[in-house]
Parts: sequence; structure tokens; C-alpha cells
Amino acid sequence: MAATASAGVPATVSEKQEFYQLLKNLINPSCMVRRQAEEIYENIPGLCKTTFLLDAVRNRRAGYEVRQMAAALLRRLLSSGFEEVYPNLPADVQRDVKIELILAVKLETHAMTLSETATPMLKKHTNIIAQAVPHILAMMVDLQDDEDWVNADEMEEDDFDSNAVAAESALDRLACGLGGKVVLPMTKEHIMQMLQSPDWKYRHAGLMALSAIGEGCHQQMESILDETVNSVLLFLQDPHPRVRAAACTTLGQMATDFAPNFQKKFHETVIAALLRTMENQGNQRVQSHAASALIIFIEDCPKSLLVLYLDSMVKNLHSILVIKLQELIRNGTKLALEQLVTTIASVADTIEEKFVPYYDIFMPSLKHIQLNKRKICSYRA
Repeated sequence: MAATASAGVPATVSEKQEFYQLLKNLINPSCMVRRQAEEIYENIPGLCKTTFLLDAVRNRRAGYEVRQMAAALLRRLLSSGFEEVYPNLPADVQRDVKIELILAVKLETHAMTLSETATPMLKKHTNIIAQAVPHILAMMVDLQDDEDWVNADEMEEDDFDSNAVAAESALDRLACGLGGKVVLPMTKEHIMQMLQSPDWKYRHAGLMALSAIGEGCHQQMESILDETVNSVLLFLQDPHPRVRAAACTTLGQMATDFAPNFQKKFHETVIAALLRTMENQGNQRVQSHAASALIIFIEDCPKSLLVLYLDSMVKNLHSILVIKLQELIRNGTKLALEQLVTTIASVADTIEEKFVPYYDIFMPSLKHIQLNKRKICSYRA
């Protein structure tokens, strides 16, 4: 077939179509059709197979079953004949293989993802991971200077087609798939360098990378958790608001990944730091991220610990609530207010009957929000 074209010659549209049809035939219900397709497939040179399979996995217009078959065949090809196939691939194809093995997560979220289905092979050939990690981290720096971000009054859904979000997701699943013994040594030094960068985009990416690897590197990060948390806390005072927001996000993710020990160990510093960040009236987006992180922290915080901070927490939350309610009435801004109300509800839910003495403090403001909810909703228009 045309797919056996000589190495180095770009595939034509018709050749790609022939190969896609071959993939369909490999999953055809007819035994005869499948057998014929298998014979044709086996006679295709390794380079051509790799190139066409990579293209099929990446092609969003290809059917799910076709892409799933392509992912499985590529995994099988690299797993069974890696030493024979990979060294003979052109440099650009080698690069594509490295990136696709890690970043195929950008295309699918289930079993066809190469970074998960190829875990045994990747553990065997960790040199690929070591070479790919800097590329993933570099993609996380691909951020835009958006002046409207600071004043936006709604949390926009992440752009899952962006390089930064795709790379963050890939790093997360890479850490979960290969574990901390493999991933942490390859990422730690890079992340520390990013956090020291004068460019806010690198600091932001470094924090989000820490957030991404926590679950998969849980056991290995336990021994360095103190220094890691202390480092992240410093970025709550970063001059750039998006870095401060990233620090909040990272603390919230750590509160999930390392719960409940995280809450037991860092309750004093984290609660105080997040409350201070919420009190900063200069940026409601950062306030909203801080409130979200505090909500996550509270969810797994033992009641006995949370009551230690109840008086100061209630005082801070109420003063912020009054200010945010005034901003809603005056300017129609509500993003931080929404997160703040959820934070108050989380505190009440966690401490239960201990919240009763503070009921009357919050009720006037909360009743005003409830009675004017239609007007509040109209601000969204």
C-alpha cells in the first residue's frame, strides 16, 4: 500500500486515508478483513508505522476507535521493538514520539492516553522522560499577559487546548503513572530554578508544576513538604497577581493531596496566610483563589484544630464580607463574594454547633444577598 512509501518522504493525504482505513479494518468484525489488514500492517516499515500512528493519534477528526487502535499499536511498536525502532527514527520523529508519549493526555482522558498505557515501557526508558520534562515545563510557561485578568468578575473555564493547561495535565498524569521515584528527581531542580526566575510566567509555571506532581509524588515529597510549603507561602506576597493566585491554587491542591496530615501540620501558617491574602482588597481574583484554597483546606481540617482559629477567622471573614457586599452594591462585582460565602458555609459545616454563637454576625449580610439574589444574578448579564 501507499503507506510503505520511502522513509523521509512526507505522507500524502491519500496515504493517510489509506492508513486510517487500514486501522478501521483492524477492528472490523470480519475475521477475513482483520487478517488481511494485519498482513498489510506487518509489511509496513517501522518508520512509516510510527509516523502514521502518531498522525492518527493526534487527528481529532479520526474516530475514537481508530485513535484508540492507533494508540495501542504505537505503544506495542515502541514496547516490543524500542531499541530497533526508536534509534533509527529521524530527529523530528523522535521528538514527536517523546512529546506524544507524554502529551497525548492533551487529546484524550481515558485509556487510550499513551502516557498511561505505555507506563511499563516508559519506566524502562526513563531517558525519554528526562528529555521530555524540560519541554513540558517550557510549555507551562506559554502564558499570555492578559490585562483583563485582574478585573474579570467571572472565573473563566480553562482553555484545555492551551499549551500551559495541556502540559500541566500531562505532568500530573505522568507523575501519577510513573511515580515520584522517577518523576520527582527529574522535575525538582527545574521547578526550583523556575521559582527563582524574575519572569512571572516562570514563577507561575513553577508553582503550577508543584501543584501537578503532588499526587503522584506524594510519598517522595513528604520528606521535603516543610520546605516546599514555606516556599509556596512566600509567593502569596509576589508582586504579580497571577503568581499569588497560583500560590493559592498550589496550597489548595496540596491540602487535597497531602490531607489530613497537611492540615494537622500547617494549619497555623496556612490559615493565617490565606486569610491575609483574602483581606488584600487590591485584586478580587486573588481573593477568590485564596478563598477557594481555604475552602479546600477546611474540608479536611479536623474540627478540633479549626476551632482554635474560630474567633479571628470569623472576625476576618465578616469584615471581608461587609466590604465585598458594599462592592457588589456599588460596582456589581461578585466573584470574591461568591467564594467568600462558600468559605463561611464550609467553616459552619466543619465546626457544626460551635458556629451557633456567630450566626447573628453573618445573618444580616447573608439575608441581604438572599433577598436580592435576582438583582445579583442580573449582574452576570
